[in-house]
Amino acid sequence: MAKKTIFILAAILIFSVLGYNIWRVCASVPPKKAAENYVRALATGNVDTPLKYSSGDAAFAVSRLKGSKVTAKVEDVSCSVGALGRGWAKVLATVELTLQDGSADVGWYSMDMTKTGQGWKVASFREAKPDMSGVSLFVSGAEADAAKRVFQGYLDALAAGNWQGATKYLAGPARRSQEMGAAVIGKGVVIGRVVDLKVVPVWKRGKSMLVRFGYHVESRDVSVLAGFFRTKQGWRIVKINQI
Repeated sequence: MAKKTIFILAAILIFSVLGYNIWRVCASVPPKKAAENYVRALATGNVDTPLKYSSGDAAFAVSRLKGSKVTAKVEDVSCSVGALGRGWAKVLATVELTLQDGSADVGWYSMDMTKTGQGWKVASFREAKPDMSGVSLFVSGAEADAAKRVFQGYLDALAAGNWQGATKYLAGPARRSQEMGAAVIGKGVVIGRVVDLKVVPVWKRGKSMLVRFGYHVESRDVSVLAGFFRTKQGWRIVKINQI
């Protein structure tokens, strides 16, 4: 009798967990789809289309883009639901783009979604930090070498005073940060010549990778942690933190 009771309780627990997971997956689909539609429509530069998928602050932000000529080709959108409640969800999106100049870019965004009478809509849209989550202990030698070549090219361009040339090695937050600083420090040599560049792979998951670099420049040793993302045009630096 006791064994039968334990078996029944275990079965109930298993089916409850399975049922919850199935519900969560099914319930996550509509807000994810609405978020993806919003992002894809936003990139076209057509204001009317993303307005259909937005409300509140997100709709106001879209309306301010009217007349803008900035467009991009969306290569891929990957969405995940970070939180789900009653008529509300938080969707995280990784968006891969090809910009008007032909260069590859990537962005991470966080969206608050609300369920309305017309379906799920984006209520707020803001840039997020690169998603470098999950456990990973292995990075192949080939990928570490590829990251080293990209980082070396970036440093060489800065040492040559080629600010625009350095930008082609960047994407995401790192690229936007450099573009914003171009007017102030984008003229002349930024750093001296880098020697003895060493690479230590730290982490990789999917298209994202973290690498630690050490090098010598202007009589001092420097150590940085660089985040990379693999675009359609190869690995690009998305963040750099001195350590």
